[in-house]
Amino acid sequence: MIIGIIYGLYLKTSMAIFFIFFLIPSIIKYKKFYKNRKIIITLLASAIIFSSYINILNNKYEKFYKNIRNEIEIEAIIISEAKDADYYKVYSIKSKDKRFILYTNNINLKYGMRIKIRGDFLEPEERRNYKGFDYKQYLKTRKIYGSIKSNNIEIIGKEQTNIIARTSNNVRNKIIETANKILPNYTQGLLVGILIGEKTKIPENIIENFSISSLSHILATSGTHISYIILGITYLLLKSKIPKRTSYFLINLILIFFMFIVGFTASVVRASIMGILLISGKIVHRKPDVLTSMAISLIITLIYNPFSIQDIGLELSYLGTLGIVILNRPIKNYIINKLPKIPKQIIEIVSVTVSAQILIIPILILKFNTVSLTFILSNIIAIPITGIIILYGYINIFVGIFAIKVANKMSIILNILLKIIISISNIISKLPFSKILIPTPNIIYILLYYLIILNFQKEKYLKILLITLILILSINVIYSIFPQQLEIHIVDVGQGDCQLIITPRGKVMIIDGGEKENVLLEYLLDKQIMKIDYMMISHFDSDHCYNLIEILENLKINNLIVSRQIEETELFNRIIKICQQNGTNVIIVEAGKEINIDKEIKLKILWPTRDINEINSINNNSIVARMEYNQFSMLFTGDIEETVENRLIEIYSKELLNTTVLKVAHHGSETSSNEGIIKLIAPKISVIGVGKDNKFGHPNKEVIRRIEEQNSQLFRTDLNGEITIKVNKKGRIKINCMNM
Repeated sequence: MIIGIIYGLYLKTSMAIFFIFFLIPSIIKYKKFYKNRKIIITLLASAIIFSSYINILNNKYEKFYKNIRNEIEIEAIIISEAKDADYYKVYSIKSKDKRFILYTNNINLKYGMRIKIRGDFLEPEERRNYKGFDYKQYLKTRKIYGSIKSNNIEIIGKEQTNIIARTSNNVRNKIIETANKILPNYTQGLLVGILIGEKTKIPENIIENFSISSLSHILATSGTHISYIILGITYLLLKSKIPKRTSYFLINLILIFFMFIVGFTASVVRASIMGILLISGKIVHRKPDVLTSMAISLIITLIYNPFSIQDIGLELSYLGTLGIVILNRPIKNYIINKLPKIPKQIIEIVSVTVSAQILIIPILILKFNTVSLTFILSNIIAIPITGIIILYGYINIFVGIFAIKVANKMSIILNILLKIIISISNIISKLPFSKILIPTPNIIYILLYYLIILNFQKEKYLKILLITLILILSINVIYSIFPQQLEIHIVDVGQGDCQLIITPRGKVMIIDGGEKENVLLEYLLDKQIMKIDYMMISHFDSDHCYNLIEILENLKINNLIVSRQIEETELFNRIIKICQQNGTNVIIVEAGKEINIDKEIKLKILWPTRDINEINSINNNSIVARMEYNQFSMLFTGDIEETVENRLIEIYSKELLNTTVLKVAHHGSETSSNEGIIKLIAPKISVIGVGKDNKFGHPNKEVIRRIEEQNSQLFRTDLNGEITIKVNKKGRIKINCMNM
C-alpha cells in the first residue's frame, strides 16, 4: 500500500504499466519468483490498486480546481468551533463530500449549523520555492479543498450533524470550558493541549520551548493518553463488578468516542485502533501482534485518506512506535548490562525515548532541520510528571463538570504540575545542543539510514549498505570539487527581494532576504547551505533585510556588503551589532569598488557615489551592482527610483549598463524603471521580486510595457515562484521556474 501510494503521489502514474512490462517477465523467468508468486502478486496488486486510488483522488482535486470559479455559492455544515485569525473567525465546513476552510468577520456561527455561503474561493498555494511548503498538498492530508472568504452567509438550519459528532463536540467544549474555570490563563491552554491536543490557546513561546526541548509529543494526544484512559476506565469498570467482556466492549466504545473528541489526529487513530485490537483480542481470547495491529491501523487510515502518508504527525507517530517495538528491548538490555545500578524506571524511560528517537530523527531533520541532544534529559524529567498530569487532569476535569468548587481546590496541585512542565521545557530549551541546525539531507541518505537500522544485526547486508553509503558520499565530494554552472536563484519571499548566487566554484552570495518569516532560513538549509561567503544588503528597508537577521544569527557569514548610510536605522544598527558579535567582516562600498566573488566572477559597484546630493530616501541609497561572468552579466538595482536612474544614465556608458539580466528596481513600482534606463540597459531577461496580490499594486502595468517593448523576457515571482537562472561557461542560459 505504502509503495503504491508513494509511487502514485510522486510519479503520478499507476504501477500497472511497471508491473506488466518489468515484473511479470521476472516472475515467469525465475523459479524463486514463481515459487512465491502468490505472495508477490498479492503485494504487487496492493501497490497497483493504491497507486491507482491516489491518482483517482488527485484527479478529483485537480478537476475541482479546474472547474471552480472565483465566486462560489454553496450550502455547507459547520463542523468545527470558531478559531480566531487576523481579522477573521475561521471555521471548518463540509459541503457534500468536500471540506473547506471558511473565513468570515461579521457573523458568529455554531457547530452543526447548515449555512448558505456566497463568497470568494481561494485555491491553496503550491510550492513556490525549492522544497518549500506546499499548502495545497498539506490540505489534502486533511481532505480540504481550499478556503472561502465570505460575509454573505445565511443560516438555514441548526443541529445538522449526527448525534455522535454533536455529543463529542459538546464534551470537547465542556473540557475546554472546565479547564478555563479551574486554571489561570497561563496554564489552562497547556492542560487542554495535553488532554485533547487543542493547542490554539497555548502561547507561542511555550509551544516553541516544548519543540526545542523534544517535548512536543506531550501536546500530541497519543499512545500515552490512550494507555491511561484504558487503565483508568478498566479499573473503574472492574471495580463496579461489570462482567469483563461487557467492560471490554464499553472500553472500545469509549476509545471510538475519544477519537471523535480529539478530531481523529493520526497519533490518536493509531493508538486507539491498536488499543481496540488489544481489547478485542481479550474478548476472543487472542493475543494481538503489535506490528500487525500497527499495520491494520495504518491500512484503515490510508484507505480513508491516502494523502495522510505525508502528514508529519502520522510519520512521527508510526515511526516512533515502530522504533519502540523493534529497538526498545535490545537498548534496555544494553543499558542494564552496562549500567546495572540505574533505577529500572529511568532505564525504561531512556530506552523508550532513545528507541523512538532513532527512527524519528531523520524525519525531524528532513522536515524541521533540527536535532536535539537533550531529549533524554527532558523526557526523563518530564514523562513521569506528564503521566500524573494526564491522569489527574482527566479526574479534575470530570469533577469540575459536576462540582466546580471541589475541582478548583484540586486544581491547585494540577496548576503546580503544569508550571513545572513549562519550567522544564523553558530551562532545557536554553541548554547548549538543545537545538542544532542541520541542512536537509538527500532522501537517498534517509533510505540508507533506515535500511542500516533494520539490518543492524545482519552482517552481510550491513556491510553492503555501509559501502553504498560511503560510495555515494565520496561521489558527492568529488563532484563538488569540479566547477559547475553559475546559478542565480530569484527566491520568492513574498513582497520583497532575495537573490541567491552559487558560483561555479561553490562560493555562495546572497543579496537581500525579504521580510516573510520562516522562508529564507528553511530555503537555505534545503539547499544544504550552512555558510555564506558574501551577504549584500542593497538597503535597509525591512522587505529587503529583515529575514537576514535570522540568517546572521544561525549561519556562518564571512562578509557583509553594505553602502555608506546617510541615516542609520534601527535595522542597520541591529545587523551591524550581530556582525560584530559573530566576527563577520563588514565591507562598506561605493561606486567604483570591485569585489572578486570567485575566480571568474566580479561584482562592480555602480551606486551610490561618494558625492551624492540627490538621496532623499533609503530607497535611493540602494546599492546598484553589476555582476560579470565571462560574457554574462546581471544588474542588481535594489529599490532605486527615477532620480538615481537619471544619474546612472548621466554617469555610465551603454556598455557598462547594458546587461544580460536585469533585476527590476523596486518590485516594478511606477516610481522606477523609466523608459530611458530600460532602453540603455536593454536586458535580454528581466526578473521582478514581488508578492502575489500585494497591496501596492506592484508591478506597474506601464513598467511591464516598457520592459516588453525592449523584447526582454519577463519573469515574476508572484506568477512564477522561484526563478532559477543557470549559466554555463560559454554563456548559454537556462531558466527554470517553480510554477510554469
